[in-house]
Amino acid sequence: MPRSILFPFKFRWTRPLSEYQQTSHDAQAANIQARYTHDDRKSLLEGAQAKREEAAQAVQAAEVIVQTRKRIYEKDKELLASLQAQLPGLEALRHNAQLYYERFKKLASTGDIPVQESDNREAAYRDAVAKVESLQSNIKATERQMLASGLQLQEAEVRLRESRKTLDNAIATVGRAEAEQLQPDVARNTAIALRNKMMLAESRLQLAKLNLSHTLIRAPRAGVISRRTIQLGETVQMRQPFLSITPLDPDNVWVVPNLREEQMARVRVGQPVTISVDAIPDRVFHGWVESVAGGTGSVFSLFPPDNATGNFVRVVQRLPVRVRFFPEEYEPRIRPGMSTRVTIDTTRYVRQSTQRW
Repeated sequence: MPRSILFPFKFRWTRPLSEYQQTSHDAQAANIQARYTHDDRKSLLEGAQAKREEAAQAVQAAEVIVQTRKRIYEKDKELLASLQAQLPGLEALRHNAQLYYERFKKLASTGDIPVQESDNREAAYRDAVAKVESLQSNIKATERQMLASGLQLQEAEVRLRESRKTLDNAIATVGRAEAEQLQPDVARNTAIALRNKMMLAESRLQLAKLNLSHTLIRAPRAGVISRRTIQLGETVQMRQPFLSITPLDPDNVWVVPNLREEQMARVRVGQPVTISVDAIPDRVFHGWVESVAGGTGSVFSLFPPDNATGNFVRVVQRLPVRVRFFPEEYEPRIRPGMSTRVTIDTTRYVRQSTQRW
């Protein structure tokens, strides 16, 4: 009777037998591109700091100029106020000198007083007029000077505001340069985080591929499915056999004749065998004795016989012998369970073996 090994299929996952879909996510690490090298960033920072110091010095100089212009303006203002305060007194003196001069001039014309007195009053009057005119001239010059100093003060204040604005811009530039210095560290940390995410996504993808491969049923070898214990749509438990396959290659099909004890006298491993299969009457196959069983069939039965009860009736025992087909003569139509007839040639050997039974 030809026999073969049945290979059961076992499922590794407790899942319904349906189409398995796995969504894969592509993880791509961002390309971190720095606009400047470390030296360039350092140079930019140092340049920005130098400009900040320059702007700070410019602000200090502008503040000094503003304070100076303000003091000059205040002095001009005080001087103008002082001159303007003197003008009424000089105007009064000029007016009195004019009155005295006119009076003494009339008296001198009538001969009441000497002409010299009239000339003295005229000189005093002209001196008072000159003082008033000089004071008025000084007042106008001081006004022009105060106006100029006021304009200079305004210009200094404008330059101070511009210098402070430049300083603020320089401080902001330094801040940006310092932030640029920190960008490589941020970019490096971001790249590491993205790389870790990519590795995690890659491991999940590999696990998903492995799980997907477990859902595919692959036959361990070629053959014919001889038994199926499930139907489409049923749930298969983990490691539950649900299919059996019968291989049809010569390495996994053999014949097991059960020979009587007296027939085993000259049977040896390696002897040639002629095999006739009832289902294939038009062909004779050849093989060789591969092995002899380690005991009779009754010894390995579920309830082996025990002659200790006093039953001394002799029962002929049979020993299973495994006969292997020659590969070149194997016929795929041979299936396990078919009836065969074997003839063993005990006079020669076709295989060398050291096994003896």
